[in-house]
Amino acid sequence: MVKARKEPVNAVQVFGRKKTATAVAYCKRGKGLLRVNGRPLDQIEPKVLQYKLQEPLLLLGKEKFAGVDIRIRVSGGGHVAQIYAIRQAISKALVSFYQKYVDEASRKELKDILTQYDRTLLVADPRRCEPKKFGGPGARARYQKSYRLSSRVRLRFLFYGSAGRILWFAVR
Repeated sequence: MVKARKEPVNAVQVFGRKKTATAVAYCKRGKGLLRVNGRPLDQIEPKVLQYKLQEPLLLLGKEKFAGVDIRIRVSGGGHVAQIYAIRQAISKALVSFYQKYVDEASRKELKDILTQYDRTLLVADPRRCEPKKFGGPGARARYQKSYRLSSRVRLRFLFYGSAGRILWFAVR
């Protein structure tokens, strides 16, 4: 019995990130399937951000995606951050697939189209949430300071008039 030699799978694996959301895209030759956590793109929630997911497809055209299958696993972050991580993973997957298995000229063309529209399609946003510090309610904001008499401090005021009588008395 002669074993048939399998031809090597032409595939790339890339990731997209936004805040704490991470999307890992696995791109290989195929029929144009695009799935996120096993579901097609049009079933991804929230529906309001559906257009954001479609941006790489609309910019580059469906014919660029016709010869590849892209499977994406996404985890972490919120709904919006996951959407942005997915769209970045889709864009990076196609660009790196074209670089590795097609040709450099078409990769440059794809990259130029994507960066001209929105740089975050290929480059991750480095901003992260800054940790809270003491002395305030957040990372930068400080607790309010009052120059008036504080309710925590107990003070007594006694003012004596000319005849030795108490004119004013305050206890806090």
